[in-house]
Amino acid sequence: MFKAFRTIPVILDFVREVQELCPQAWMINFSNPSGMIEEAILNYTDFDRAIGLCNVPINMHAGIARVLDVDEDRLELQLQGVNHFVFATDVFVDGVSVLDEAVEKYAHVSEDEALAMKNFMSIPFSPAFIRGIRAIPCPYHNYYFHTDEMLAEELKEFEQGNVRGEVVSRLEEELFEIYRDENLDVKPKQLEQRGGARYSDAACNLIESIHTNRGDIQYVDVRNNGCIEGLPSSSAVEVACRITANGPQPIATGELKPRIAGYVQMMKGFERMVVEAAVTGDRDLAVAALEMNPLCPSDALANVVADELMEAHKAYLPQFA
Repeated sequence: MFKAFRTIPVILDFVREVQELCPQAWMINFSNPSGMIEEAILNYTDFDRAIGLCNVPINMHAGIARVLDVDEDRLELQLQGVNHFVFATDVFVDGVSVLDEAVEKYAHVSEDEALAMKNFMSIPFSPAFIRGIRAIPCPYHNYYFHTDEMLAEELKEFEQGNVRGEVVSRLEEELFEIYRDENLDVKPKQLEQRGGARYSDAACNLIESIHTNRGDIQYVDVRNNGCIEGLPSSSAVEVACRITANGPQPIATGELKPRIAGYVQMMKGFERMVVEAAVTGDRDLAVAALEMNPLCPSDALANVVADELMEAHKAYLPQFA
Protein backbone atom coordinates (compact mmCIF):
# COMPACT_ATOMS: atom_id res chain seq x y z
CA MET A 1 0.00 0.00 0.00
CA PHE A 2 2.73 2.47 0.90
CA LYS A 3 4.58 1.54 -2.29
CA ALA A 4 1.44 2.72 -4.09
CA PHE A 5 1.39 5.96 -2.08
CA ARG A 6 4.99 6.70 -3.11
CA THR A 7 4.75 5.58 -6.71
CA ILE A 8 1.34 6.67 -8.01
CA PRO A 9 1.97 10.46 -7.87
CA VAL A 10 5.28 9.99 -9.72
CA ILE A 11 3.66 7.84 -12.41
CA LEU A 12 0.83 10.35 -12.87
CA ASP A 13 3.44 13.08 -13.43
CA PHE A 14 5.13 10.80 -15.96
CA VAL A 15 1.82 10.23 -17.74
CA ARG A 16 1.32 13.99 -18.06
CA GLU A 17 4.75 14.24 -19.69
CA VAL A 18 3.88 11.44 -22.12
CA GLN A 19 0.64 13.21 -23.02
CA GLU A 20 2.55 16.42 -23.71
CA LEU A 21 5.54 14.99 -25.58
CA CYS A 22 4.36 11.77 -27.27
CA PRO A 23 0.60 11.33 -26.83
CA GLN A 24 0.41 8.47 -29.34
CA ALA A 25 2.98 6.37 -27.48
CA TRP A 26 2.03 3.22 -25.63
CA MET A 27 3.09 3.24 -22.00
CA ILE A 28 3.92 -0.25 -20.70
CA ASN A 29 4.20 -0.11 -16.94
CA PHE A 30 6.32 -2.54 -14.91
CA SER A 31 6.27 -0.49 -11.70
CA ASN A 32 4.52 -2.12 -8.77
CA PRO A 33 1.81 -2.24 -7.66
CA SER A 34 1.07 -2.60 -11.37
CA GLY A 35 -2.69 -3.03 -11.07
CA MET A 36 -3.16 -0.08 -8.72
CA ILE A 37 -1.01 2.13 -10.94
CA GLU A 38 -3.17 1.16 -13.92
CA GLU A 39 -6.24 1.93 -11.78
CA ALA A 40 -4.86 5.39 -11.00
CA ILE A 41 -4.08 6.17 -14.65
CA LEU A 42 -7.52 5.01 -15.79
CA ASN A 43 -9.43 7.01 -13.19
CA TYR A 44 -7.29 10.12 -12.60
CA THR A 45 -6.07 10.93 -16.13
CA ASP A 46 -7.60 10.88 -19.61
CA PHE A 47 -4.68 8.85 -21.01
CA ASP A 48 -5.92 5.57 -22.49
CA ARG A 49 -2.69 4.08 -23.84
CA ALA A 50 -1.24 2.66 -20.63
CA ILE A 51 -0.91 -1.10 -20.12
CA GLY A 52 -0.01 -2.73 -16.82
CA LEU A 53 2.37 -5.67 -16.97
CA CYS A 54 3.26 -8.36 -14.45
CA ASN A 55 5.24 -11.58 -14.72
CA VAL A 56 2.82 -13.58 -12.55
CA PRO A 57 0.35 -14.50 -15.35
CA ILE A 58 3.04 -15.55 -17.83
CA ASN A 59 4.57 -17.74 -15.11
CA MET A 60 1.14 -19.17 -14.29
CA HIS A 61 0.76 -20.00 -17.98
CA ALA A 62 4.11 -21.82 -18.02
CA GLY A 63 3.43 -23.62 -14.73
CA ILE A 64 -0.01 -24.86 -15.74
CA ALA A 65 1.40 -26.05 -19.07
CA ARG A 66 3.96 -28.10 -17.11
CA VAL A 67 1.28 -29.58 -14.87
CA LEU A 68 -0.75 -30.60 -17.94
CA ASP A 69 2.38 -31.70 -19.84
CA VAL A 70 1.49 -29.65 -22.93
CA ASP A 71 3.45 -27.13 -24.97
CA GLU A 72 2.93 -23.56 -23.79
CA ASP A 73 1.85 -22.39 -27.24
CA ARG A 74 -1.12 -24.80 -27.14
CA LEU A 75 -2.40 -23.36 -23.85
CA GLU A 76 -4.60 -20.35 -23.09
CA LEU A 77 -5.93 -19.22 -19.71
CA GLN A 78 -9.04 -17.36 -18.76
CA LEU A 79 -8.10 -15.06 -15.89
CA GLN A 80 -10.38 -13.27 -13.46
CA GLY A 81 -9.09 -10.94 -10.80
CA VAL A 82 -6.68 -8.13 -10.14
CA ASN A 83 -2.90 -7.89 -10.14
CA HIS A 84 -1.36 -10.26 -7.55
CA PHE A 85 -4.87 -11.56 -6.75
CA VAL A 86 -5.87 -13.35 -9.92
CA PHE A 87 -7.28 -16.81 -10.62
CA ALA A 88 -7.20 -19.02 -13.72
CA THR A 89 -10.92 -19.76 -14.00
CA ASP A 90 -10.68 -21.72 -17.24
CA VAL A 91 -7.88 -23.51 -19.07
CA PHE A 92 -7.87 -24.24 -22.79
CA VAL A 93 -5.68 -26.61 -24.80
CA ASP A 94 -6.01 -26.14 -28.55
CA GLY A 95 -9.10 -24.04 -27.86
CA VAL A 96 -10.90 -26.73 -25.84
CA SER A 97 -11.60 -26.27 -22.12
CA VAL A 98 -9.70 -28.72 -19.91
CA LEU A 99 -10.55 -27.02 -16.61
CA ASP A 100 -11.65 -30.23 -14.89
CA GLU A 101 -8.36 -31.94 -15.75
CA ALA A 102 -6.32 -28.88 -14.79
CA VAL A 103 -8.06 -28.54 -11.42
CA GLU A 104 -7.69 -32.24 -10.64
CA LYS A 105 -4.01 -32.32 -11.56
CA TYR A 106 -3.21 -29.06 -9.78
CA ALA A 107 -5.00 -30.32 -6.67
CA HIS A 108 -2.26 -32.93 -6.31
CA VAL A 109 0.89 -31.04 -7.28
CA SER A 110 4.01 -31.45 -5.20
CA GLU A 111 5.80 -28.53 -3.56
CA ASP A 112 8.23 -28.44 -6.49
CA GLU A 113 5.38 -28.31 -9.03
CA ALA A 114 3.25 -25.64 -7.33
CA LEU A 115 3.04 -22.26 -9.03
CA ALA A 116 5.73 -20.22 -7.33
CA MET A 117 7.77 -17.04 -7.46
CA LYS A 118 11.47 -16.80 -6.66
CA ASN A 119 11.01 -14.01 -4.13
CA PHE A 120 8.87 -15.80 -1.53
CA MET A 121 8.01 -19.23 -0.18
CA SER A 122 5.27 -21.16 -1.95
CA ILE A 123 3.11 -23.82 -0.28
CA PRO A 124 0.83 -26.20 -2.22
CA PHE A 125 -2.87 -25.66 -1.58
CA SER A 126 -4.98 -28.52 -0.29
CA PRO A 127 -6.86 -30.64 -2.85
CA ALA A 128 -10.11 -29.65 -1.12
CA PHE A 129 -9.41 -25.93 -1.64
CA ILE A 130 -8.50 -26.26 -5.32
CA ARG A 131 -11.45 -28.50 -6.07
CA GLY A 132 -13.71 -26.31 -3.95
CA ILE A 133 -12.98 -23.06 -5.78
CA ARG A 134 -12.64 -24.86 -9.14
CA ALA A 135 -9.90 -22.47 -10.19
CA ILE A 136 -6.12 -22.15 -9.96
CA PRO A 137 -4.87 -19.32 -7.74
CA CYS A 138 -1.76 -17.28 -8.46
CA PRO A 139 1.29 -17.69 -6.17
CA TYR A 140 0.56 -14.47 -4.26
CA HIS A 141 -2.53 -16.12 -2.79
CA ASN A 142 -0.11 -17.82 -0.41
CA TYR A 143 -0.16 -14.62 1.64
CA TYR A 144 -3.95 -14.79 2.01
CA PHE A 145 -4.59 -18.52 2.36
CA HIS A 146 -1.33 -19.56 4.11
CA THR A 147 -1.02 -16.41 6.22
CA ASP A 148 0.34 -18.02 9.40
CA GLU A 149 2.99 -19.99 7.54
CA MET A 150 4.07 -17.00 5.46
CA LEU A 151 4.29 -14.77 8.53
CA ALA A 152 6.35 -17.38 10.39
CA GLU A 153 8.76 -17.59 7.46
CA GLU A 154 9.11 -13.81 7.25
CA LEU A 155 9.73 -13.52 11.00
CA LYS A 156 12.44 -16.16 10.67
CA GLU A 157 14.02 -14.18 7.83
CA PHE A 158 13.84 -11.04 9.98
CA GLU A 159 15.66 -12.78 12.84
CA GLN A 160 18.37 -13.86 10.37
CA GLY A 161 18.75 -10.32 9.03
CA ASN A 162 17.25 -11.32 5.69
CA VAL A 163 14.24 -9.03 5.40
CA ARG A 164 13.25 -9.07 1.72
CA GLY A 165 13.97 -5.37 1.15
CA GLU A 166 17.46 -5.73 2.57
CA VAL A 167 18.09 -8.85 0.48
CA VAL A 168 17.02 -6.99 -2.66
CA SER A 169 19.25 -4.04 -1.77
CA ARG A 170 22.27 -6.34 -1.40
CA LEU A 171 21.46 -8.19 -4.61
CA GLU A 172 21.17 -4.96 -6.56
CA GLU A 173 24.49 -3.69 -5.24
CA GLU A 174 26.11 -6.93 -6.41
CA LEU A 175 24.35 -6.83 -9.77
CA PHE A 176 25.29 -3.22 -10.52
CA GLU A 177 28.90 -4.07 -9.73
CA ILE A 178 28.76 -7.08 -12.06
CA TYR A 179 27.18 -4.97 -14.82
CA ARG A 180 30.18 -2.64 -14.77
CA ASP A 181 31.88 -5.31 -16.89
CA GLU A 182 31.11 -4.26 -20.46
CA ASN A 183 32.10 -7.71 -21.71
CA LEU A 184 29.59 -9.57 -19.54
CA ASP A 185 27.76 -12.09 -21.74
CA VAL A 186 26.09 -14.41 -19.22
CA LYS A 187 23.12 -13.90 -16.92
CA PRO A 188 24.34 -13.34 -13.35
CA LYS A 189 23.21 -15.99 -10.84
CA GLN A 190 21.99 -13.20 -8.54
CA LEU A 191 19.11 -12.53 -10.94
CA GLU A 192 17.59 -15.88 -9.98
CA GLN A 193 17.14 -14.56 -6.44
CA ARG A 194 15.89 -11.13 -7.48
CA GLY A 195 12.54 -12.23 -8.90
CA GLY A 196 11.03 -11.03 -12.17
CA ALA A 197 11.47 -14.20 -14.22
CA ARG A 198 9.99 -13.90 -17.73
CA TYR A 199 9.40 -10.15 -17.41
CA SER A 200 11.54 -9.60 -20.48
CA ASP A 201 9.51 -12.19 -22.41
CA ALA A 202 6.24 -10.57 -21.36
CA ALA A 203 7.42 -7.08 -22.31
CA CYS A 204 9.01 -7.99 -25.64
CA ASN A 205 6.03 -10.13 -26.65
CA LEU A 206 3.66 -7.27 -25.87
CA ILE A 207 5.69 -4.66 -27.74
CA GLU A 208 6.12 -6.91 -30.79
CA SER A 209 2.42 -7.82 -30.91
CA ILE A 210 1.32 -4.17 -30.81
CA HIS A 211 3.88 -3.23 -33.45
CA THR A 212 2.97 -6.11 -35.79
CA ASN A 213 -0.76 -6.27 -35.03
CA ARG A 214 -0.26 -9.95 -34.24
CA GLY A 215 -3.58 -10.58 -32.52
CA ASP A 216 -2.24 -13.18 -30.10
CA ILE A 217 -3.42 -13.73 -26.52
CA GLN A 218 -1.46 -12.21 -23.64
CA TYR A 219 -2.22 -11.37 -20.01
CA VAL A 220 -2.13 -7.71 -19.01
CA ASP A 221 -3.75 -5.13 -16.72
CA VAL A 222 -6.32 -3.01 -18.55
CA ARG A 223 -9.68 -1.27 -18.13
CA ASN A 224 -12.39 -3.83 -17.37
CA ASN A 225 -15.05 -2.44 -19.74
CA GLY A 226 -17.41 -5.29 -18.83
CA CYS A 227 -14.83 -8.03 -19.41
CA ILE A 228 -15.48 -9.35 -15.88
CA GLU A 229 -19.13 -8.87 -14.93
CA GLY A 230 -19.26 -8.03 -11.23
CA LEU A 231 -16.34 -5.60 -11.15
CA PRO A 232 -16.59 -1.86 -11.97
CA SER A 233 -16.33 -1.19 -15.69
CA SER A 234 -13.82 1.63 -15.15
CA SER A 235 -11.51 -0.47 -12.98
CA ALA A 236 -8.23 -2.14 -13.85
CA VAL A 237 -8.37 -5.93 -14.10
CA GLU A 238 -5.82 -8.60 -15.00
CA VAL A 239 -7.20 -10.62 -17.89
CA ALA A 240 -6.41 -12.34 -21.16
CA CYS A 241 -6.40 -9.89 -24.07
CA ARG A 242 -5.98 -10.12 -27.81
CA ILE A 243 -3.06 -7.81 -28.62
CA THR A 244 -3.49 -5.63 -31.71
CA ALA A 245 -2.06 -2.44 -33.16
CA ASN A 246 -4.86 -0.68 -31.28
CA GLY A 247 -3.66 -2.18 -28.03
CA PRO A 248 -5.09 -4.93 -25.83
CA GLN A 249 -8.65 -6.06 -26.51
CA PRO A 250 -9.95 -7.80 -23.35
CA ILE A 251 -11.61 -11.18 -23.91
CA ALA A 252 -14.96 -11.31 -22.10
CA THR A 253 -15.02 -13.78 -19.21
CA GLY A 254 -18.66 -13.44 -18.22
CA GLU A 255 -19.78 -13.23 -14.61
CA LEU A 256 -17.13 -13.22 -11.90
CA LYS A 257 -17.12 -16.82 -10.66
CA PRO A 258 -19.26 -16.96 -7.49
CA ARG A 259 -16.72 -19.05 -5.55
CA ILE A 260 -14.07 -16.32 -5.79
CA ALA A 261 -16.27 -13.27 -6.31
CA GLY A 262 -16.45 -12.00 -2.73
CA TYR A 263 -12.70 -12.05 -2.22
CA VAL A 264 -11.90 -10.46 -5.58
CA GLN A 265 -14.50 -7.72 -5.08
CA MET A 266 -13.09 -6.97 -1.63
CA MET A 267 -9.56 -6.67 -3.04
CA LYS A 268 -10.77 -4.40 -5.83
CA GLY A 269 -12.49 -2.20 -3.23
CA PHE A 270 -9.24 -2.08 -1.26
CA GLU A 271 -7.29 -1.09 -4.39
CA ARG A 272 -9.70 1.71 -5.28
CA MET A 273 -9.46 3.13 -1.76
CA VAL A 274 -5.66 2.99 -1.83
CA VAL A 275 -5.54 4.76 -5.20
CA GLU A 276 -7.89 7.52 -4.05
CA ALA A 277 -5.85 8.02 -0.88
CA ALA A 278 -2.62 8.13 -2.91
CA VAL A 279 -4.03 10.87 -5.15
CA THR A 280 -5.85 12.94 -2.53
CA GLY A 281 -3.59 12.48 0.50
CA ASP A 282 -6.56 11.46 2.65
CA ARG A 283 -4.99 9.79 5.70
CA ASP A 284 -8.31 8.56 7.11
CA LEU A 285 -9.03 6.83 3.81
CA ALA A 286 -5.57 5.25 3.91
CA VAL A 287 -6.28 3.76 7.34
CA ALA A 288 -9.70 2.53 6.22
CA ALA A 289 -8.15 0.93 3.12
CA LEU A 290 -5.60 -0.91 5.23
CA GLU A 291 -8.39 -2.23 7.47
CA MET A 292 -10.25 -3.53 4.42
CA ASN A 293 -7.32 -5.74 3.47
CA PRO A 294 -7.78 -9.22 4.96
CA LEU A 295 -4.13 -9.29 6.04
CA CYS A 296 -4.86 -6.52 8.59
CA PRO A 297 -6.31 -8.12 11.76
CA SER A 298 -7.74 -5.09 13.58
CA ASP A 299 -8.74 -1.43 13.57
CA ALA A 300 -6.22 -0.60 16.29
CA LEU A 301 -3.34 -2.22 14.43
CA ALA A 302 -4.26 -0.46 11.19
CA ASN A 303 -3.90 2.91 12.90
CA VAL A 304 -0.57 1.96 14.50
CA VAL A 305 0.86 0.62 11.24
CA ALA A 306 -0.36 3.64 9.26
CA ASP A 307 1.17 6.06 11.78
CA GLU A 308 4.54 4.29 11.78
CA LEU A 309 4.73 3.99 8.00
CA MET A 310 3.58 7.57 7.41
CA GLU A 311 6.47 8.69 9.59
CA ALA A 312 8.98 6.30 8.03
CA HIS A 313 8.07 7.36 4.47
CA LYS A 314 7.31 11.02 5.22
CA ALA A 315 9.94 12.36 2.82
CA TYR A 316 8.28 10.52 -0.08
CA LEU A 317 4.64 11.28 0.79
CA PRO A 318 4.15 15.03 0.32
CA GLN A 319 0.45 14.51 -0.44
CA PHE A 320 -0.13 13.46 3.19
CA ALA A 321 1.72 16.43 4.73
